[in-house]
Parts: sequence; C-alpha cells; structure tokens
Amino acid sequence: MKIDKELLEMKTKIISLFIALVLTLSACSDESTFQRNQDKWEGQNVDHYRFTAVVGCFCPFAGAEVTYEVLNGQVLNESVKPASDRPDDPTQIIDFYQPYNTIDKVFSYVGKAVKEADETTIQYDSTYGFPISVSVDWIKQAVDDEMYLTLSNFEPLP
Repeated sequence: MKIDKELLEMKTKIISLFIALVLTLSACSDESTFQRNQDKWEGQNVDHYRFTAVVGCFCPFAGAEVTYEVLNGQVLNESVKPASDRPDDPTQIIDFYQPYNTIDKVFSYVGKAVKEADETTIQYDSTYGFPISVSVDWIKQAVDDEMYLTLSNFEPLP
C-alpha cells in the first residue's frame, strides 16, 4: 500500500516536471522566434515604409484602419478609416493607435507580450520579419483582456 502511494507521488512529480519543461520550452521558442524575426527586420534596414494597422479588442476604436508612412522611426503621415459601424473622431483613433504606429513600436509591444502574457499567437512576415498578426491574452482567466493586431499593406518606400 505504501509503495503504491509513493509510486503515485513519483508519477505526479514526473508529470508536473514534464509539464513545466514543455511550458518553459514553449516560452523559449516564442522568445527565440520573436528575436529571430526582430533581427531579420533590423537587418533589412527599411527606413521608409508604409503599412496599415488594425486593432481588435474590447475597447474604443477597435476595427479602425490606420495607414502610416514612417521615415527613420518617425510618422510622416497617417490616414484613418474608422470602423464602419460608428463615426469615431480620427484624432482619438490616432492617439489610441499610437503604440502601434511604427514597426519598431509593434516589436516593443510584441516583445513585452511574449514575456509577460499568458498566451500569444504571432505570425511574422516571411520577407521582412515584422509581425503581421498578433493575438495576446494577457490573463488567461480574465474576460475581455484579449487584444489583436493586424498589420497589412506593407510597402517599403524609396
């Protein structure tokens, strides 16, 4: 009887260690994938570009499209297409999207999410390495804290 209990405890510890190892390797994989793609982006030396960002969340201005022109890390131009179901103020949308208005800022946001969020799903552009689709669940047990970011229409400019 005592041997069965000790065997059960040992199996439980082994399973717990295995789960911890898998979660640790998964986190390392996300971080290494992130770093590899950030290095790829930085290696492209794209200083002038245009892209469109769309944020999805349980928050104001979700679903609006903002197209940015960026030169040397500074936003030169931005145009807003509010979500079709409401007439939002473009100035407020631009302020809300400010953390995502350059590719470098998107990498900062994604880097923090990879390290701190309970769950992230990220797809990267195969040519340039920047994130094109980001899904973040900061607290798995919380409701309405998920955030989605999509980057599209990327175009390097002369």
